[in-house]
Order: sequence, then structure tokens, then C-alpha cells
Amino acid sequence: MGKIVTIHQPDFLPWRGFFDRWGKSDLYIVLDDVQFLRRGWHHRDKIKTKDGVKWLTVPVKKKGKYDQLILEVEIDYSTDWQAKHLKTIEVNYKKAPNFEYYFDKLKSIYVKKHDLLIDLNMDLLIFVAEELGIDTPAVFASSYNVNSNSTERLIELVKAVGGNEYLTGTGSKGYLNEKLFQRKGIRVVWQNYEETFYKQLHEDFVPHLSGLDYLMMKCKND
Repeated sequence: MGKIVTIHQPDFLPWRGFFDRWGKSDLYIVLDDVQFLRRGWHHRDKIKTKDGVKWLTVPVKKKGKYDQLILEVEIDYSTDWQAKHLKTIEVNYKKAPNFEYYFDKLKSIYVKKHDLLIDLNMDLLIFVAEELGIDTPAVFASSYNVNSNSTERLIELVKAVGGNEYLTGTGSKGYLNEKLFQRKGIRVVWQNYEETFYKQLHEDFVPHLSGLDYLMMKCKND
């Protein structure tokens, strides 16, 4: 029987497609030792509000840290961004069917005041995963002595954990060398995921929102 591995950066409250991949894997390797992307998804994601789609962004310390790795990124507490996030969530999801159940759980994570972004993100990722019934374990890429780049790095990580299947999203088709995986005895499995409709607040359905939107709206344990 094959061991399916997925590898992905520890993003902030990512969309349902990420959790679908995590749940279909035997192991999730958290890619924490790659460069932090300032305009990426590592510290922000989208929610739905009465005024349309809005970003929830965690402020981080960037000055003089252009090449910092994800695992090194510090959260900036010069503003009370936690209170702002929680208020935005409360105002826009207080009529959601699961608001009362999830808001207190979410608040308990926010008030921890994590020093590092990765610690906040991992707490949130595990919180959402558990609520979705995902029990696939996670390990950190930084725990392994892998210094290569691109496809070679992914292959080495999969082999380091004894994997023989690599589950990845279609977004990696532009750079992933599938033939190199095959030569190393690893089968690449492309995630076949299409986001299904679920009832949302604030008018028409919007896909690709933070998984928080789905938690607030879905029937628990469905």
C-alpha cells in the first residue's frame, strides 16, 4: 500500500481545497523553511462580508527581513490587530449557524499572542482540520536535512518520510517536474477538487474563501 504525502506552506486560514488535500494524505509536510512571501497567503486570506470579499491580514515584521524564512517571521503587535480581526469576524458572521460554537474557539487561539506567525498558523490549521475530521499527522520540513530546491527538494522530503505518492494541487503544474518524480519511484497524484456550493451569508456564493467561512456556515460533522 502506498504512503501518500502532501507538502505545503503553513498558510493563514486557507481555503477548503487545502484541507481536502490534507485529509486525503497519510502525512502533511509543513514547508516551513522556505522564503516568506510578502504578498502571498502566508499571513492573509479572504472572508465574506456585507460589503464584499475582504482580507484578514496578520501584520508581520518585514523591515530588513526580505529573505526571511516562514519559520522566522515575527508577528507585529504595534496595533491591536487581533481585536480588529475578531470584531470583523463577529460583525460579518454573527448570523452564521455555527458562529456561537466556533467564535469562542477561534478567540482562544487569537488571545494567545503568538510571537511567530507559524505558531499562530499551525494552531489555526490544526483547529480547522480537527473540526473537519482530519486526523492526518503533520511534520515540519525543517526537521529534515534537505537543502535542495524546487522539484528535487520535494522528492527528497517525500523520500525522507517513506512516501511513494505525492499529492499536489494543479497550481504546481507550472514548475513541478513529474518525470523526475517518476524516475525516483514516486507517483505524482494531481488533486481533483472542485469547490462545491454551500449556503453563505451576504448574497451570492463566492468560492475560494478562507476555510473559516465554511466552518461558520456548514452543518457541524457533515
